[in-house]
Amino acid sequence: MENILKKVLVFDGAMGTLLQEKGLTPGACPELMNKEEPKKVREVHKAYVDAGADVVTTNTFGGNRIKLSEYGLENEVAEINQRGVEVAKGINDGKYFVAGSVGPTGRFLEPLGDMTFDEAYDVFKEQINALAKGGADFIIFETFHDLGEVRAGLLAAKDVCSLPVICSLTYDGGRTLTGVTPRSAAIILESLGADAIGANCSGGPEELYPVIEEITRTTSLPVIVEPNAGLPEMKEGKVYYPLDPQLFIEKMVPFFNLGMNIFGSCCGSSPLHTKNLKQKIKNITILARNVERRSTLASREQVIFLGEDTLPKIIGERINPTARKKIAQGLKEGNYGIIQEEGAIQVEAGADLLDVNVGTPGIDEKETMSKVINLLQQNISIPLVIDSTNHLVLENALKNYQGKALVNSINGEQESLNKILPLVKRYGAGVIALVLDENGIPETAQERKKIAHKICKSCEDYGISKKDIYIDCLALTIGTDDNSAKETLETIKLVKQNLGVNTILGVSNVSHGLPSRSKINSAFLAMAIASGLDVAIINPLDKNMLTSLEAASFLAGRDPKGNNYIKKNSLEVKEVEINASIPSLELVTNQVIKGSQGIRGTITALLQEKVTPIEIINQGLIPGLNIVGEKFGKGEYYLPQLMLSAETSQKAFDLLEKEMDGKFDSIQKETIIIGTVKGDVHDIGKNMVGVMLKNHGFRVIDLGKNIETEDFYKACEKEKASFVGLSALMTTTMMEIPKTIDYLKERLPNIKVIIGGAVINEDFAKESGADGYAKDAVSAVQILESLRGSK
Repeated sequence: MENILKKVLVFDGAMGTLLQEKGLTPGACPELMNKEEPKKVREVHKAYVDAGADVVTTNTFGGNRIKLSEYGLENEVAEINQRGVEVAKGINDGKYFVAGSVGPTGRFLEPLGDMTFDEAYDVFKEQINALAKGGADFIIFETFHDLGEVRAGLLAAKDVCSLPVICSLTYDGGRTLTGVTPRSAAIILESLGADAIGANCSGGPEELYPVIEEITRTTSLPVIVEPNAGLPEMKEGKVYYPLDPQLFIEKMVPFFNLGMNIFGSCCGSSPLHTKNLKQKIKNITILARNVERRSTLASREQVIFLGEDTLPKIIGERINPTARKKIAQGLKEGNYGIIQEEGAIQVEAGADLLDVNVGTPGIDEKETMSKVINLLQQNISIPLVIDSTNHLVLENALKNYQGKALVNSINGEQESLNKILPLVKRYGAGVIALVLDENGIPETAQERKKIAHKICKSCEDYGISKKDIYIDCLALTIGTDDNSAKETLETIKLVKQNLGVNTILGVSNVSHGLPSRSKINSAFLAMAIASGLDVAIINPLDKNMLTSLEAASFLAGRDPKGNNYIKKNSLEVKEVEINASIPSLELVTNQVIKGSQGIRGTITALLQEKVTPIEIINQGLIPGLNIVGEKFGKGEYYLPQLMLSAETSQKAFDLLEKEMDGKFDSIQKETIIIGTVKGDVHDIGKNMVGVMLKNHGFRVIDLGKNIETEDFYKACEKEKASFVGLSALMTTTMMEIPKTIDYLKERLPNIKVIIGGAVINEDFAKESGADGYAKDAVSAVQILESLRGSK
């Protein structure tokens, strides 16, 4: 069946708006119609089949347990989803495919939210099992913005059934809400076993084109695109989409030259869009794609390419409690601020990846590793190396890490291979392999090569690609063996020449027990690069090592025209400060910007120095939050960094509130009532707005979701609110916004109303009579500050 996804296919279009035309009321559960009004759902499917759709998607987008619980239907997951498939099958001659539609839960996974990986996995497993039993031909995850959530769903799908799985995310400005790039998404999801990758919703074809172009350059998998019929607009009191079927097709033409093969439409489309699309592409030929097949590792935000035709990469080695008393102490006390600081320092110094080792006596390594991984992936953009030989620790960390990690490590012992390689394959990671086995470390390069060959064969047996294998050729101290460095260098050469995999080395081991270690390390690093080393595990704060890597890479032909060498050595390099400066208001600002876990200690120290809470707030916290807002607006920060900074500042506010002994309310600004309008059960964006407003001193009353207009009014009266924030995520509910504004303004003429949501824009805000449009949480703060100033 997966071969079907390699053919040119046309998917259907919008479902919700067509169901509305058939009587679905705002706020009602669309998926319940599979059970109670299947004829109407089938009529929609038939309209798309008649229009020429090769694939129809089931009416189960919100069919997971969490979404259905909003309607008290959490115990009907199996029936609703199975009925959804049955209703979609057997129309006309049945010569089409049925894709089981799976949408987001509406909650974020840790560390951005409170949902665990296992909880999300179980939720999706239940839904997908029902879709598979119902007879779906494949599974499609669509309109996801949280990579952690779709990872859990994809793994659940692969465990539950053998059906092909399509993963489609939604983007805004080239990134998902959580900052995921199209390239990162493609690499991470392909490594986990997705059968097709793409994007849907996200504005119209023009907005999605750069996203799909990047995906097609990154993966050789089939690629899907399903844009909206443009961005919704309001005209004469009604919502409409600007791209009619003919204009939509004209905007879709550029996609035909990207070598992709699966096309469809999303919000605002109709069977006529599908018909025109089918006619337009029926004779197109899928063009070959030129995809670079390099070794890759990835975080949500950044992809690292590795291999002999790239610059050797640096793994920062400093997050390791061995011989690092501060880190060991921090791990034992649960104070991870020092680890966060070490990570940031190494990134600033030039590390491409970060090794994370938390193995120290007296702690729960499994739990601690996951906590540290969750913290680092919120504010560190480079990929992580998960360092443990305990397979239970590795599995828990790999679950929680929302990227393509590098596992450190396995060796030639059969037990190591049997326990860890299945995890590497399941979670789509790369793996470091040490050339040692039950008999220890061989003295000669030839014997080490034999172990490397055995490891590569075992990886092949588990379906792990050569490009995901990193052979550690093992550097031993020359203080006890004059020939050890020579044998290590020879091992690198043999591995590169005979096995075709990546090489990696913990460089500093070569100088253990010797004086002036940096001199030996940097010379050895240069020799290793000349021998074919791809990745060096080093201290990136050692300037000698960085200089050696830069120069050796240039001399070895791995830095074309010396571009990197010239760039790094033509600029004045600032010294990296390892120790935090003396507690100051400036430090508070910096800790908010970086989301530092150490902010409570800084504030406690400032209070002891008689700095007042008001001074800390106005001269430390607020300036930091403003800078975070600016970075978010410029696209330098994304949701993970925004939320981490918000959490950090909230810890500070909580501490200061206690210090002010009940006087904290006196410095709060006006009250704002926020909520999602009637009929809408989505609240992720609204929740973020609430967090940011609280951190900027507003008193926030969050009514929740699916709120009646009169309840907004009653809350305003009761709480003496100055502002109201209304949210709507769906075109089917956005018209509740102008109704609510009219109702409030009629009764409370002085109330200021701001609105936001995925389907809302500036024009709609003006048409609705709103006082402001908030694109995101940061702009909400800016608008309210502006409205306060105009009062």
